[in-house]
Amino acid sequence: MTTVWLREVEAAVLQRIATAERVFCFLDYDGTLSPLAPTPDAAKPLAGTASLLRELAALPGTQVALVTGRTVADLRRFLDVPGICYVGLHGLEISFANGSVELSESVTTVRSVLRAIRCQVEEALGGRPGILIEDKELALACHYRLASPTDAARARRMVAAIVQSYQRRGVQIAVTHGHAVIEIRHAFANKGKTACRLLGMHGSSTLPVYIGDDQTDEDAFRLLPADAVTIRVGPATTATAARYRLEDPGEVLRFLRALVERRQSPEQVLDQAPEG
Repeated sequence: MTTVWLREVEAAVLQRIATAERVFCFLDYDGTLSPLAPTPDAAKPLAGTASLLRELAALPGTQVALVTGRTVADLRRFLDVPGICYVGLHGLEISFANGSVELSESVTTVRSVLRAIRCQVEEALGGRPGILIEDKELALACHYRLASPTDAARARRMVAAIVQSYQRRGVQIAVTHGHAVIEIRHAFANKGKTACRLLGMHGSSTLPVYIGDDQTDEDAFRLLPADAVTIRVGPATTATAARYRLEDPGEVLRFLRALVERRQSPEQVLDQAPEG
């Protein structure tokens, strides 16, 4: 599939979204609604994001889910928006729009294993400058954005070796690489599978829109239906299975504003649609 810049075809994409009977918007957080930052606590949403999400979720026939590797509680510190779904830890925890909460059956096993892994990671890397170990309870992240190139390489190597030692014993955990972070999580925690399951709860005629900037979002780009509006945020040098690209979180916010406006008044898009 050829990936194109969304701005080149935005009118046609907005027409599809505006006139769809039902739409489900899946949005990543870090690097999508918030610029990437040196540490997780420094990643703040762009101004106006919360109010825009409230408007989006209030539209008829429109569902919104924030899909993240963070915990739900952590993400709510930055964006606490009523009426939307929160998917934390790549799908291990889900807080639905109606307030109900779902935890994966594997939570207990994952917690116990990750406690042991954290001790090993901290022993191997905890004293290194610029290395941040983030315990998400159901996932463990090793951030190295502030580390030297040598220590960053050491972090990647050591975490991979520790995880492999558990995998050889049959423990179902996996490693994913993101923007200057290596994360350990349950092998079956998957943004794409979770997005597809949530989409299935809303009928086959629902148009999915998924926007993300990380390698973990690629699972969703690949697994969602072929007609989904999938958007990778970031430079053209990054390979992606998404159909479209946006430059940065600023462009994401601008696109979402246009989406809200057009979905409120779909006739505007139809009036602007080219003839033939």
